Amino acid sequence: MNTLAILLALGASICWASVMVLVKVGLKRMDFVSFAAIRPLFALVFIVPYGLLTADFQLSGFDLVGIAVLGGFLDSFVGSLLFFIAIEKISAHKATALSTTAPFWGVIAAVLFLGERPQPIIYIAAILVVIGAYSLSIRREEAFSSNHSALPAFLALAAGILWGVAETVPAKYCLNHGMTPVTYQLIAVAIAGVSWGLVAILKSRKHRLHYPWGGLKIALLTAFLSFVLGWILWLTGLKLAPASLLAPIHGSMTLFAFLFSILLLRERPSARSIAGAILVFGGVFLVSILG
Repeated sequence: MNTLAILLALGASICWASVMVLVKVGLKRMDFVSFAAIRPLFALVFIVPYGLLTADFQLSGFDLVGIAVLGGFLDSFVGSLLFFIAIEKISAHKATALSTTAPFWGVIAAVLFLGERPQPIIYIAAILVVIGAYSLSIRREEAFSSNHSALPAFLALAAGILWGVAETVPAKYCLNHGMTPVTYQLIAVAIAGVSWGLVAILKSRKHRLHYPWGGLKIALLTAFLSFVLGWILWLTGLKLAPASLLAPIHGSMTLFAFLFSILLLRERPSARSIAGAILVFGGVFLVSILG
């Protein structure tokens, strides 16, 4: 058991959970292209000085750079794009439930692509996290409803698959082969900035982009918590422990988002939601103690 790595992964999950709650507010004040495009650009303002001050930027081979570019593109651009489209078409709690299957896909990807051999308890933990995330995010009356479009649900699930794979396999592979965490972070965030910047330029040709101060503040705050602090904690932990161990920890983001939604958004939890929170906690506890 690597306690420090688990604590770092939990810290990253707390950051990303707070972002999940804050994004709900931010998207009400700013269109999602403007919101998404400004975030990675702002994050680079912190990442570049951090790398220079720690002298942790290191040139890597073109193969590692290519893998980092792919990881950042799939995670911070494609995955986010699919999730934003889905959350505009279906309820937020359903989109979140499907996308938070990411820890399960992270465990599977670590075994298939990285050759890791996790203990059976890791699979049990991942399944508990996924079931708990679903229970937290889906209301009982909607769980059995057929009044929904299959495509947005598929896009939310696809976002979860991309997040689970991209935040685990490319990052762990690059770190295992000598790339420093901040170098990977810089490449991933930079490619996200370029990708979203191109989308913003294309949209601005037909529709003017708006950056109201209320939405901009939330975009900048979530950029720091997600791209800067969250990634620093996650990548540092990933360097210390197997990806298959930390992937289920990532699922605790749903538990923290649940708590933040109660404290910050004043949402009232149901018995189903409480049961889901217990399942998520159980999965994280199993990994922390027995993984």
